[in-house]
Amino acid sequence: MDSLFMKLFKDSNNEVFAIPQGQEHLVQAGWVEITAGERKELLENVSVEQTQENLSEILDRLMEIDVESIRPLRAIATNTDSLDDHRKLSTLNSERKDLILKMKVIKRSES
Repeated sequence: MDSLFMKLFKDSNNEVFAIPQGQEHLVQAGWVEITAGERKELLENVSVEQTQENLSEILDRLMEIDVESIRPLRAIATNTDSLDDHRKLSTLNSERKDLILKMKVIKRSES
């Protein structure tokens, strides 16, 4: 369902980014649009030698996402929200989903 509203991109390091439609101005030079299948393949090809470092970075970023979500959630809870608050949460949630998928792939590769 989220993929209907998101465009997927990768950079030269094959890092995957999900950008909400209408927010294409966030796309960086050198990013290439990819399909959902390409995204899944890229996320599954996590290098084993980077797993511990990546896992730590993923956990740190997940914590940052939680912190970044507080302000827009507070705005929604107090009925002072704007479309930007919803877009921010959508973007953060998409990034969170990608990170959780990466984390699952890393943990699966360690087994």
